[in-house]
Amino acid sequence: MDIKKMISIENLNYYYPDSSTPALADIDLSISEGEFILLLGPSGCGKSTLVQCLNGIIPKVSGGKLEGTILVNGKDVRKHKVHQMSTEVGIVFQNPDAQLFGLTVEEDVAFGPENLGIEREEIKKRVNRSLEIVGMAALRERFTFTLSGGEKQRTAIAGNLAMQPNILILDEPTSDLDPKSTKEVLETIKQLNRELAITIILIEHKIDEVIGLADRTIVMDKGRIILDGKTCDIFTQNLDRLEDIGLYPPHLIRLSKMLHVKPSYKAILSSLDSIKDAIINPHDPIPLKNNEPHVEFENVRFSYQDGTEVLTGIDLTLGRGEFIAIIGPNGSGKTTLLSCLIGLIKPDSGQIRINGQDIKNLSVAELAQDVGYLFQNPDYQLFADTVWEEVAFGLRTRSMPASEIDHKVASALDMMELTEYKKRHPHSLSRGERQRLAVASILSVEPDILVLDEPTTGQDRGHLSKFLHKMKKLNHAGKTIILITHDMSIAAAYADRTIIMKEGAILIDDTTRQVFSRSDVLEQASIELPMVTKLSHQLRTGNENIPVILRISELKNLIGKS
Repeated sequence: MDIKKMISIENLNYYYPDSSTPALADIDLSISEGEFILLLGPSGCGKSTLVQCLNGIIPKVSGGKLEGTILVNGKDVRKHKVHQMSTEVGIVFQNPDAQLFGLTVEEDVAFGPENLGIEREEIKKRVNRSLEIVGMAALRERFTFTLSGGEKQRTAIAGNLAMQPNILILDEPTSDLDPKSTKEVLETIKQLNRELAITIILIEHKIDEVIGLADRTIVMDKGRIILDGKTCDIFTQNLDRLEDIGLYPPHLIRLSKMLHVKPSYKAILSSLDSIKDAIINPHDPIPLKNNEPHVEFENVRFSYQDGTEVLTGIDLTLGRGEFIAIIGPNGSGKTTLLSCLIGLIKPDSGQIRINGQDIKNLSVAELAQDVGYLFQNPDYQLFADTVWEEVAFGLRTRSMPASEIDHKVASALDMMELTEYKKRHPHSLSRGERQRLAVASILSVEPDILVLDEPTTGQDRGHLSKFLHKMKKLNHAGKTIILITHDMSIAAAYADRTIIMKEGAILIDDTTRQVFSRSDVLEQASIELPMVTKLSHQLRTGNENIPVILRISELKNLIGKS
């Protein structure tokens, strides 16, 4: 039986308005019905641009120059309007809040079919079916603004399903989600593909979590497709090339290569189990730095207007020059706590001190002199007309010579690899590039405290690694770094101290190794450990002398010493 071709692209080239460099170049691509495609590539390589061509957002909404042919389910996309293609191609974006329109879950899922003028009874059937598929039927009357991140994303998926598309595109749908919500969303996507035969195109930087879902992987770089094949082959046969463009292979692949076994969790565990006695090398916990207090929270409480308590009385001291990770499930109070630190939120009670000074009466602008805050969504802090002006804005408030401003802006853009975009509008950049721009605007004013709220969002591992290495250098130079993250491999690699929060309280506060050794607390907070750490926990069963391993490089060193 012939397999139906769902997407056919020939000689596609696209230029954004006022750009002479192609965002997409010489794209030829064919995707069949029911395929599950993993679309990868470094930040800014053209992934989002490519998928937005499939429903006509590009160029009909974005403008620019598009050349070539795009057929979706036999329809020439260039001859149809965006709303006409919505029944063929559904897109779920990184930020679910950007595509939730209804007051309740049910109203939101009905929004699309209602705008197509579909009969009321048919809309009800579609809404009921879509909510059942994504497991949200019991929450149909909930207000959308009360949902968790995972529930919002599943609502966005249901809204797309109600349009009955043949193709579902998901552009980093788990980027802002904790491990539990990530699992929920990925399980939903897998079900849609395997049970309903919907063609899936998934863009993700969380390669470890999605490698087992897709049969086929397409890799892009600089607007071109450079690899296209079976997922297993892409990762086992192209490790060096992937790392060259900033894509780090999954832990499963890296561990299997290091241990010379096939890429399976069971084979890796068996190999490590056979040599575990040789790698016993207990790690003495690194004592927490006994530095002078830099930030102090004393009995800090905060509640929403409806009475929901978000912070339940936080007592916490952060030492000068520490690198601290704050982790925990969505809704645990992490961002709320640090929003209090920069004055965006005023606590109901308690005291916050920076360098011993109560910040209660300081303005946000005054606090920004000491605390640089990178928001989870970079769009919240980008407002200038050019990349250069965005970075210069904070410096212009400090009465310094123009030559010094120019030097600091140039240095910050160079550090974040954004110099070539200095004349571009910030919102013409990719999500990852906008994140780096927000960082550059913070670094240019040189605050003593840097708060990084989910800096992994939209970033490939190459740029993320470079960025965090720079943060580590700033930390060694005396800056205090506070990192909020759902990526445990990042916390394990960079943070000396880790704090777990849940339901507005601190569950544990200790060295990262000590925190990651507490299986009971990790389970309570639904923390998903890096694979190498999870393996070391299994090896420790019955033998506590085996160290909790935080990084693959650490395991490699231990094996080398054995």
